[in-house]
Amino acid sequence: MLFGSGFKFRNSLSTVSVKIGGTDSEVLYAGPTDGFVGLDQANVRLPRSLAGRGLLDVVMTVDKKIANTITVQMK
Repeated sequence: MLFGSGFKFRNSLSTVSVKIGGTDSEVLYAGPTDGFVGLDQANVRLPRSLAGRGLLDVVMTVDKKIANTITVQMK
């Protein structure tokens, strides 16, 4: 799960993409988080190929706009 703000206003789920370490990851949901006004949530399926790759950049694009890049540790 990724959390942020503003992407609940996306045009459609198909306009949301996530790349982790340059690998496309399937976005299952991107919208409001129940019970938390102003907080959005994206559910992303992690490919098994990411296991053990260490520090990786996560790049989320919504309606052709790139969000701030974050880094995650994959064990």
